[in-house]
Amino acid sequence: MIYNCVIVKNIIHIHDEICGHASNKLETVVVYALKHHYQKLVYSEHCPLDDNKIIFRPSHDEIKDLRQRIDKFNKQYQGKLLIEFGYEAEYPKAHRAYFQNLVHDSKIDYLIFGNHFYGDQWKTHRLIMDCTHSKQDLDEYYEYAKDAISSGIFSLFAHPDIWLGSYHKWDDAAIKLTDDLIKLCIQYDMPMGFNANGMHRERDGFNYPSELFWKRIVGTKAKVIIEADAHDLETLSEEWLALAQKEAVRIGLKSNLIDDIKLKYFKKK
Repeated sequence: MIYNCVIVKNIIHIHDEICGHASNKLETVVVYALKHHYQKLVYSEHCPLDDNKIIFRPSHDEIKDLRQRIDKFNKQYQGKLLIEFGYEAEYPKAHRAYFQNLVHDSKIDYLIFGNHFYGDQWKTHRLIMDCTHSKQDLDEYYEYAKDAISSGIFSLFAHPDIWLGSYHKWDDAAIKLTDDLIKLCIQYDMPMGFNANGMHRERDGFNYPSELFWKRIVGTKAKVIIEADAHDLETLSEEWLALAQKEAVRIGLKSNLIDDIKLKYFKKK
């Protein structure tokens, strides 16, 4: 089903307070969702790591507890509201096996690709949104995206334009990366997330969602979805999602917009 400038009832990409930089509480989100007749909430919490020495990651115990509470609400409100649960994860080469093994994690059902770091994320806090400055950085970003999307384990490419806010120039290298990412997503039928949370940022053309980036998608067969990336109730609200949708339509993405993603559910061992 294609967007027709109406508020979607499937809220994609939600974070909980356990990630360390969100204020959402599951119980409050559920009450809000029921009040506004949302049909589905797609939680995608930041993936915890074994040593958890990286910023903004919940612990495995916190994830286990959150999943148990989600299961409880799914039983309580069956037929009224569905809450899905997975991770927003990177896909670093040095720890590929770790991420591939996540598909057998009983606490989650799917992954979305949200690339936040360059290099080995266990050892560096080199954030893509702050440290993208060279063509080499752009090449590295593309290789990460290609590896993740072609792996077949991810259901969504979240904020694919996150790098532009730091690169902050629209040169031949930026245009090439954008076009290559679009081709990659079309090839693997990977939806891209037009990030509503990013609407908080200064609208300078570069900060995500970047008009420069998304205009290159107009007229292609790429699939685009409004992802809430909700860290608080404001970015979960109908008003905020409508704002992001209006911006996407203004850019020219109306024919690219879809109202739900097909999650790639994991088969448990």
